[in-house]
Amino acid sequence: MIVTEYELRANWHKTKDKLMSLPPGSVITPSARDFIRSKGIEVQIEGNGLQDLNKSTFSSASQSIDKYNHKSFEEPKALWETQTKTTTKTDTNTNTNTPSGVKPEHMTHLRTGALVTKTHPVIAYRGQLDLFQCELVEAQSFFHHEGEEGLLLKLEEISVFCRQLMVSEVKQEPFQWTTLIGLTAEELRDRSHHPRKYFGIDHTPLSYTHGAIVAKLHHLRAKSREVELYANRAFTDDETGACSRTDLIQALNRLSSAFYILACEVRGRKTQALAEKLVPLGTSNRHIHLSQTDLEALFGRNYSLTVQKELSQPGQFAAQETVTLQGPKGTLEKVRVLGPVRKSTQAELSVTDCFKLGISPVIRDSGQHEGTPGLRIAGPVGSVELEAGVIVASRHIHLHTDEAKEWSLKDGDRVCVKVESQRPMVYEDVLIRVSDEYRKEMHLDLDEANAALLDPSSQGKLMGV
Repeated sequence: MIVTEYELRANWHKTKDKLMSLPPGSVITPSARDFIRSKGIEVQIEGNGLQDLNKSTFSSASQSIDKYNHKSFEEPKALWETQTKTTTKTDTNTNTNTPSGVKPEHMTHLRTGALVTKTHPVIAYRGQLDLFQCELVEAQSFFHHEGEEGLLLKLEEISVFCRQLMVSEVKQEPFQWTTLIGLTAEELRDRSHHPRKYFGIDHTPLSYTHGAIVAKLHHLRAKSREVELYANRAFTDDETGACSRTDLIQALNRLSSAFYILACEVRGRKTQALAEKLVPLGTSNRHIHLSQTDLEALFGRNYSLTVQKELSQPGQFAAQETVTLQGPKGTLEKVRVLGPVRKSTQAELSVTDCFKLGISPVIRDSGQHEGTPGLRIAGPVGSVELEAGVIVASRHIHLHTDEAKEWSLKDGDRVCVKVESQRPMVYEDVLIRVSDEYRKEMHLDLDEANAALLDPSSQGKLMGV
């Protein structure tokens, strides 16, 4: 049995007994011994009578230290003295003059006057709690950059909570708290178990479509669970299952709930903001964007595109120029060139077009050409062998910066959209693209538009992130 100051303080005031009876082999930590002396408590070891607390250790304690070493909060001074003697003897044999009583590098202070190895479970727990607080600061920097001032303040509250956890354990004091992020322990548990009731969303697997902020909160949640695991290793007896610091374990458990709740709040906030948000639909037929180098190779030196008509997105236009695309199995003629010229050439086709050409359809966001197929482009003056850049464009929505802010969306988010048409459909994984130059519009390729039987009156309704 290990007697700690924390246990004595938590239980002694209930009875205020002046005699404490302990079984043989018990270990009393130094701070617990000081507490016993201050309260005038006499200690009796069963079968050995009353003990003299002025002695450095109990004889029975010395015999059982090795058995309980990995679970004790403080390792008695006798252990350090034994290890120091062993170290000194070894140092003498190796002709190293290490003074007796100097702390070895492989040991550290668990508490004042108590040295343990750095692999001690409590030291490992403290290290994980330190690391967790570092990740909290990194997350705060991220949230500040993203303009999430509300989350920034809540993480500051959590940082204070974690510092108090550390102080409580080191001082062996009960950890007492009332609320975290404005919620009691029971409220934290209830909200984390019923996200539909409180946030309007269901329990769903973590997805990149939820966005970087939700992903960061889930990372912190997973890390807090790891800290809780280390706390269990430090304060729970493997054989009996008894836990000496249930207060810390409960607090860490509710901490992970708090991060899940914050993630649900962010998702719920976006889902609510998207309610009844309608977006016009545009059908994007096959087309190609050319670099200036490829434009000149196809149409001649110093050639410039000729505007045929302006497109819905400001600054974009359909050119009079067309090209022929040649694949392993087929050809597409009169493929419209869109301007202005771009940094690299990109052909945007439908899945049906890819099958006709004999190339594998690869879905990509615009500009992401790695792993995409190529083809031959023929123009009136010359041809270009395009090694990569043929894509089936990801379905996406263009939003002006102000509209994105109003809808609590940002560039790179993914949403679900229900298309209202003769054949209603729900499109998932729709990319949000945000710019001061954009006009609100959802783009689908020809295959997707035909599948939904779109007409000029069709609209898309954002359903959720």
